[in-house]
Amino acid sequence: METISSADPSVIVVAAGAAFIAYLLLPPVWSAISFNFRGYKGDLTPAQTLDLLCSKNYLMVDIRSEKEKEKAGIPRLPSNAKNRVIAIPLEELPNKVKGIVRSSKRVEAEIAALKISYLKRINKGSNIIILDSYSDSAKIVAKTLKVLGFKNCYIVTDGFSGGRGWMQSRLGTDSYNFSFAQVLSPSRIIPAASRSFGTRSGTKFLPSSD
Repeated sequence: METISSADPSVIVVAAGAAFIAYLLLPPVWSAISFNFRGYKGDLTPAQTLDLLCSKNYLMVDIRSEKEKEKAGIPRLPSNAKNRVIAIPLEELPNKVKGIVRSSKRVEAEIAALKISYLKRINKGSNIIILDSYSDSAKIVAKTLKVLGFKNCYIVTDGFSGGRGWMQSRLGTDSYNFSFAQVLSPSRIIPAASRSFGTRSGTKFLPSSD
């Protein structure tokens, strides 16, 4: 077996060139694989989230319930970032509906994703960061948004209250106040859209607020 040290110089040049190309291509290839495996763009630390909200064109959607926000608080943000937060609380399904779906938690998260997809401030090229309490529901919302064509969806690692979440990051929290976020609640779900996510035909989950 010929070693690299004894190989023809042209072989060494070709091998080095191939290695360099692989080095350049590996990050985007691995990123694409990870994206497809996760089902959404990626996880952001609270510090990364804060930086992107302050310096880039990113929006954060807080899907925690009103009770969760009243109990734990909300992220402390500089004034220039507060208008980049939208609150779309997860809404609990009626008991009758819970009995006919496989996973009420999943359906509740998918409904939140549908509401996000109808926001005028958001389009399919928007950079969206989903925040929940522990990141479980945020993952479902982000994956559902990807299915709906929104490819730049991120979640906050461990959400607001998890071990590596916002509260533990020491970035600061504030008491919940409606003035800090635009709130969209309750929901109005188009029956045709709701059927796409595992519910029975014609089921209306919550009454319209209109």
